[in-house]
Amino acid sequence: KQQTEKFQNALEQPYKEDVYGGKTPEETWAMFLDALKKGDIDLASKYYDVAHQEKAKKYINGMDEKSELSIWVKELETLEKSSVTSSVDYSYYSYKYFNPEFKRYLWSQVVFYFNPYTKVWKIVY
Repeated sequence: KQQTEKFQNALEQPYKEDVYGGKTPEETWAMFLDALKKGDIDLASKYYDVAHQEKAKKYINGMDEKSELSIWVKELETLEKSSVTSSVDYSYYSYKYFNPEFKRYLWSQVVFYFNPYTKVWKIVY
């Protein structure tokens, strides 16, 4: 039992220390966009859920290396609450982006998660 508790605490610890985010999904998104606009990729990636931060950082760095970050930020500013039903722990949004392959605008979903330990909303994907 003691080892199980140790393991559980080790899993929970990063979530208990994760204070990056806002009181609402919209506030977290605004903080995320602000960090991107300032070119602070490290900070921007911290608005993602702990389990997704490294992957997010790699993705954002890739956008930056291809000089597509400013275009992406403009697309991210079109965030709208989705018609998908939100819950206490999760909230669903989407943003519009231009797909050059299809030569038209498409929507991409953004899911937010409420961190119960630090009471902030995090971007899941």
